[in-house]
Amino acid sequence: MSKYFLLSAVALLATSTAFATTDYAEVTAKATIEVASQMNCYGMDFGTIVVKNDNAESTVTVYVGEAPNDQMYYNTTGDILSVSGSPAAGACVSENGSNSEKLSFNIPSSVVLTGDNGTMNASLSQGFSSGGMIIIHGTLTIPPSVKAGDYTGSFTVTATY
Repeated sequence: MSKYFLLSAVALLATSTAFATTDYAEVTAKATIEVASQMNCYGMDFGTIVVKNDNAESTVTVYVGEAPNDQMYYNTTGDILSVSGSPAAGACVSENGSNSEKLSFNIPSSVVLTGDNGTMNASLSQGFSSGGMIIIHGTLTIPPSVKAGDYTGSFTVTATY
């Protein structure tokens, strides 16, 4: 009897899968690769900044003035006592796109600078661009009661033409 029961169970299982249908589709995967040339860039330097002990939030902004003088400038707010060294806005040159009328640069809106004693944020903005070159202005926000040390960060600039 158990032999017949097993045979009927197997027959039922075979019957239920015998009428099953299967759908299928072939999916195409695609990738477009572009190889970017490396640009020449000059780093952004906020200089050596001296702040008051137990400082309030303060800022240092580096930028290049408009033509015709195109000079490097910096402004400070808050508890900044001095800025020395060579404060400088960033600059990048795209050799491949210098003759393109449709050259556009893309920069992030900010960069985090990290040091042994914490982090600080610098907001970034595009200065003028011409002839395949872009100037990048930055405002470094120094947090209250900042600790002394070297703070660095990096960001990627792209040029599309």
